[in-house]
Amino acid sequence: MANCSTCKTDSSGNFCSSCGNPLVIHRIDKSYLTQELLKLIGYERGFLYTAKGLLLRPGKVIREYIEEDRQKITKPITYLILTSLIYTFISHYFKTDVIHTGMLKAVYGDSNAYKLSLWIQNNYGYANLLMLVPITLWTKFLFSGFKYNVYETFVMTSLIMGEGMLLYSLQVMLNYCFPQLVLFNEMITSLIVFFYLSWAIGQFYGGTKGNYFKALLSYVLGVITFQMAVTVLGFFIDMIVNK
Repeated sequence: MANCSTCKTDSSGNFCSSCGNPLVIHRIDKSYLTQELLKLIGYERGFLYTAKGLLLRPGKVIREYIEEDRQKITKPITYLILTSLIYTFISHYFKTDVIHTGMLKAVYGDSNAYKLSLWIQNNYGYANLLMLVPITLWTKFLFSGFKYNVYETFVMTSLIMGEGMLLYSLQVMLNYCFPQLVLFNEMITSLIVFFYLSWAIGQFYGGTKGNYFKALLSYVLGVITFQMAVTVLGFFIDMIVNK
């Protein structure tokens, strides 16, 4: 028996039976630091484990998270934010965001729609959280015959969109290596991401041809809805400011 240093309960074994705190605190040494590093990057379970699982068997991984084990992979919102930050860091490091800024400027000029779109580009973590709402609602609407509620659908779209952000990082690399082929790079990576998203969502809902098509449609309609909302909001702000 040992006395827990946290809740003072007498317990046996490696962990406190009351609060779960380790009964024996090991010294901080090379082994400890190595294990903490592996936990941080998710070598066994966590970020890397989640990324691999979502790439190879997304439907199974997400269903297991919702229905069986909530500790096996990275939490959905955490995963989405981390992958969005990775994408944003890579984009800013390689300066490819300058290319996108020029394209936005050509489309919207100096309007508030341009400023809002620029904010979205520079804050993908927040923007993806906002974009999740219309994508989740369209997905829930198109797959209304399934048992999953809107919150479980939100979890599914969070994880799959997070994986999509990692795939979009490929676009950044291509734009950096081949800046003269920006439009081609955009087309190739968009096709890869759209294919993955429709495949992953379709896998979650059973993997039929009809579900793959509805999955792609739900994502496209969600993105269009979000972009329309941003554009309308920007032009509405312009009307008020210039009134």
